[in-house]
Amino acid sequence: MRSDGVLDTLTSLLNADPDVADRQQVGEMIRRNSQLRGWVDAADIRFARRLRELQAQGQSEAAGMALTDEGRRSGKEANATENRERICASFPALEDALAVGAVSADHLDALARLTRNLSDIERSDLHFVADDVVKSATNDYVSEFERKTRNLIDHIRNTHAPKDEAAELDRQRAESAIKRWVDKASGMHKTLIECDPIRDAAVHAAIDAQLARLKQQPENANIPFGTLRIDALVASVSGQQPGQVRIPEVSVLIDQHSACHGRHADTICETSAGVPLPVSTVQRMCCDATIHGITIGDNGEALNVGRELRTANRAQRRALRAMHRTCAHPHCDVAFDNCRIHHIIAWILGGPTDVDNLLPLCEQHHHLVHEGQWSLTMTTGRIAAWMRPDGTIWHTGPTINRTKHGHQPDEPTEIAATSPPGTAPPDTVPAAGYRQPSLC
Repeated sequence: MRSDGVLDTLTSLLNADPDVADRQQVGEMIRRNSQLRGWVDAADIRFARRLRELQAQGQSEAAGMALTDEGRRSGKEANATENRERICASFPALEDALAVGAVSADHLDALARLTRNLSDIERSDLHFVADDVVKSATNDYVSEFERKTRNLIDHIRNTHAPKDEAAELDRQRAESAIKRWVDKASGMHKTLIECDPIRDAAVHAAIDAQLARLKQQPENANIPFGTLRIDALVASVSGQQPGQVRIPEVSVLIDQHSACHGRHADTICETSAGVPLPVSTVQRMCCDATIHGITIGDNGEALNVGRELRTANRAQRRALRAMHRTCAHPHCDVAFDNCRIHHIIAWILGGPTDVDNLLPLCEQHHHLVHEGQWSLTMTTGRIAAWMRPDGTIWHTGPTINRTKHGHQPDEPTEIAATSPPGTAPPDTVPAAGYRQPSLC
């Protein structure tokens, strides 16, 4: 087995005392521990590989069983190790990177999930770009690696079956279902809804609209967020407060070239949450939808489209949505529509309500910046710097994750379900029910 620096790493950790370490020293311990964990995970993969060979010779039980019995692992962890071994058999460079701590087992788990149902020819194409996969795994956080690899696999699938995406959506619609049951142990009533991404977006748009209304009511200030979401769900399906909440729009983002001419290598065609959609379906939706064009700059930035209001208006939220799938925190995957719009320079301190001064942040990371006393700045190109309360820089990097950084596709266009007659023009109305904290 490779043992590059393993003994030195182990010795360093044995001599370390995290109880008295400062922040820099703890960070170094975490990095060394990650290197050691990577070596251990890589060793497990080699154990699984050898057990598989011995099983083929009739000299061992299945690798998962041996890992469970000898290693005191759960069945889930043993299965994960077997999946990692299969991934490393196809991508040997990932095993080497894991052994030295350059990637984590979580990267391998993400790749195993994404490649589970690939055909042989699709796997062959993915192996052809294995260097790109390994480069992303060694450079990107797990969530970003998973997003890039999913897009790569989607492109490979579309290359071999460019007309199947619409059929896939039809299949999803046909298989949509609602199941309802009572958990005998807890007595809780449970409902499972399985549906296609377009109807899922419509359901959650309705829930989010009701949730925004409920959050504005003073009597709900101390009600847990989970409880409010259930109340919003009930209100959205029971017709409570008729006329107080506009019909929610389903937002779909598609670049102009795809909308006019069909899919291409850099197509953007997805829901607000980043779920891919068939171009042909979105082209059909364009026939009876309100279309809002958003111009994108060279590095993926949306141009300023708003007015000097305290809260971001709907046009500004569309522009931000065109750039950001999620919360702007580098480790967060909370969807854009579940985020607050944060002023980099606080509005009360003279910061403008303009796209250049706005970023989406989820509740947790919004509190981190305000109550948590962290600082967040943003430079040209939407490069954000996160600073701890003591002023040290924790992270600096781009925040745009809707398009390839540094690449300019055709202008993304947002498709919205047509607003009902009598409603105000969408570009002049602040986001329904949106409320900013005092310093935003």
